[in-house]
Amino acid sequence: MKRFMMIAALAMAAIAAQAQNNPAELDSIALDSILSIVELKEIVVKGQLPNTRLKGNAMVTKVSGSVLEKAGTAQDVLRKVPGMVKKGEDLEVIGRGTPIYYINGRRVRDTDELKRIMSDEIADVEVITNPGAMYDASVSAVVRIKTVRRQGDGFSFNTFAKSEQSLRTGKNDPEAQINVNYRTGGWDFFASAKEWEYRTNQWSDLGQITTNPVGSEELYKYEGTLMNAWRGIGTHVTGGLNWQINDRHSLGAKVDYAVTTSGDTNERLNMDKWDRGTHVETVNSGGRKWSKNPDNVLVNAYYNGNIGKLNIDFNTDMFFSKDNEYQNMDETATTTDREVRAVTTSSNDMVATKLVLSYPIWRGQLQAGTEETFVKRKATNEITGAGLPNSISNVNDNVYAGFIQYGFSLDQNTNFSIGVRYEHAYFDYKEQINPDANLKRSFNNVFPSASFSTKLGKVRASLSYASYTSRPQYWQLSNAMSYHNRYVFQQGNATLKPSTQHNVSLTTMFGMFTIGANYSYTKDLACNWSEQYNDEGTIRITFRNIDKPQHQLNLFAVASRTWGCYSPTWTVAMAKQWLTLDLDNGSRSFNKPMWVFNASNAFRLPNRWQLELNSEFHSKANYTNVELVNNYWSLETAVQKSFLKNDALTLRLAWQDMFRKGNNDVYIYYGSYSIHQTNTMDFNRVIFTVRYSFNAARSKYKGTGAGKDARDRIGSSAK
Repeated sequence: MKRFMMIAALAMAAIAAQAQNNPAELDSIALDSILSIVELKEIVVKGQLPNTRLKGNAMVTKVSGSVLEKAGTAQDVLRKVPGMVKKGEDLEVIGRGTPIYYINGRRVRDTDELKRIMSDEIADVEVITNPGAMYDASVSAVVRIKTVRRQGDGFSFNTFAKSEQSLRTGKNDPEAQINVNYRTGGWDFFASAKEWEYRTNQWSDLGQITTNPVGSEELYKYEGTLMNAWRGIGTHVTGGLNWQINDRHSLGAKVDYAVTTSGDTNERLNMDKWDRGTHVETVNSGGRKWSKNPDNVLVNAYYNGNIGKLNIDFNTDMFFSKDNEYQNMDETATTTDREVRAVTTSSNDMVATKLVLSYPIWRGQLQAGTEETFVKRKATNEITGAGLPNSISNVNDNVYAGFIQYGFSLDQNTNFSIGVRYEHAYFDYKEQINPDANLKRSFNNVFPSASFSTKLGKVRASLSYASYTSRPQYWQLSNAMSYHNRYVFQQGNATLKPSTQHNVSLTTMFGMFTIGANYSYTKDLACNWSEQYNDEGTIRITFRNIDKPQHQLNLFAVASRTWGCYSPTWTVAMAKQWLTLDLDNGSRSFNKPMWVFNASNAFRLPNRWQLELNSEFHSKANYTNVELVNNYWSLETAVQKSFLKNDALTLRLAWQDMFRKGNNDVYIYYGSYSIHQTNTMDFNRVIFTVRYSFNAARSKYKGTGAGKDARDRIGSSAK
């Protein structure tokens, strides 16, 4: 908290010390942001330009100069961009899941950055639903954000402060960040520091039932309540430099360091057990998990330059993380008491490189390159008091990839792109305590992609195809056992295979409407699975590949328009899977579709005021072997006011989940064993944010990073 107060004090002092005497001027709007491949000699515009256009397999939404310019933060903009939808606390590309983000070509590692970029800093947003061969084969969607170009040298900074008040618990979560930039000549120096505190709370009623696979006779039943509370405090600092040698060459380097200085989870679980209808045990448990300063370090260096017509883009990343987690669980039961103690450690080292060469040929651009990723991971798990084995494992995971992609334009409305990516993956898992679990394997995969876009009358259309893979996270591959309670524990599965997916997407645009569909076929889909561990009803939850393919269809329609001061964006979507599983007690289908209705309503008022009323609704549905058994609905309202020249100071007050309906209750089927859980989440919050910018400058840093998939699989030890 002292660090938070220090950063906030420095930020406020900087605001007081600076004046808006020399505001940076915006560049004029570039015509290539409207029609990138057409040389216009004369243009006459009547009526309202559409904010979104198709460019190849991407939807490009113009923000600067549109109503979205005053939407709030980048996160507020993205929820209103056609093709994207807000689901709870997350943003997704419809039918494609969570995307990866780029800002001015730089890969975003901390998605909280989207909350600190103001909408008036954004020029346009590009949503790519089927990324090409240049991206890692695990990337199913990409969102590229381009900010407004600022001119001039000198010192600039912006600061961000947030106070997030929970209306359920009465607790307050503060956050503050300051970003500074100094530009002189071709040099660009930048740094940032963030201090945060955050809490999550969950209250659940839960139950577990084990039946006889033959005859469906109830064997064991468990019912109880759960309270889980997590609180963390952390620091994130970034520093780097960029050298624009000339118009054709630039290079740079940066370092990101994140550490969670305090992280604690408190859990209270009360459970009753029935054995064939007879109550046999009551267990009350209280536990605590905590980590000792888990941290991540990311180092990136890049070179971008041109030799003649050849463009060279080279990136190298080094990523290091470590975590030491401790667990104390004390159980009081009507039979026997337990004291469970566990220590889990992990350390990860990753080195990755990526080279992209681009060369103009005929009416298009040929791109080819390589990407290599090398990961070493060591993990230990020592547990006492639960009768579970310990684990010490070492993992070496290497991926070598090569890709080539060619895109070209036949005319101003018709574009083609085709590409292919080859990946060779080698995985070596060694278990020191149980050598029988050792595993070596390799995969060789080819991932083709193609896209076509054109204009048919007043309708613009884009059709694309791509194939992907989804590799398990490293903790899912570990044989280490995690203790939940005396009835349930969890263990990874080193034999878990990557899943592969083929996806076809069609997007059309006309007037104020965007309508799209995509179909996916997934083989070896990975999901949670359970099995009986002993004759006392104890269950082991692990992971397995489903032996049947998953078929899924996603449809969506978006309407977006401005009438005077009122600018709505309405989204209707449907996601339906076709999946039938052969369980130990017979087959079961999971085909119930999800319906999504999201509405964003913004009112731009005089004197730089803005009011918002936003709603999101998700229906009951199935995904994999999970059933959502209730409808999710959340209503949010916000008011925003800007001050000073160029809106340098912005205040925003938002009230989330006003009626406390933003909860998902679930039923998970594993055959003769099932889990049902009713959840109450801590989403009902009032959030006040302050942002101030002085002489705002866009960083010239062009590093795009490498090894994205490996970093995601490792996971961040700290935020």
